[in-house]
Amino acid sequence: MKIKKYFSAVSWPLWVILFFCLAGIARNTYYITFFGFDYATIATKVFVAMVVIYTAQSLLILARKSEAWFISALQVLFCFYVYEDFTFLPAVALVRNIILHYCPGMDYGWLKFLQVSCISALVSLEILKTYLLFILTEELPRRKARAPRARAKNTNAQSA
Repeated sequence: MKIKKYFSAVSWPLWVILFFCLAGIARNTYYITFFGFDYATIATKVFVAMVVIYTAQSLLILARKSEAWFISALQVLFCFYVYEDFTFLPAVALVRNIILHYCPGMDYGWLKFLQVSCISALVSLEILKTYLLFILTEELPRRKARAPRARAKNTNAQSA
């Protein structure tokens, strides 16, 4: 019953973020197995780093720790400067593929516009995710230490 109460206190945006983090773990694990685990290559190092980032975010979200936003902020910088593996990449890729399906005759200018728009949306969603993790992850209040009542009664009885 305590577990159900604990997980029901997690708000729905965090569940959405957690779902996409788990999808990121699965996607990068697939890439590692697809390319083979050779830690000498930069691709494997990046995929392992992203699995670690997604796993850390997932665990911190489930633990309702407020430090999850810091991992997300690191991911924003990592994705912007190193490798474009944003959290909401599957959702934006789905939208992009739908657009490409219904507008197959796009010229270079429109394709470039679509690419820049998708990157802009991914960076914005990543910053929004970091903000939501900062705001919505609140730690549970710690249990108060019980007052030693037995000692207080014994002390009062002895002094009387």
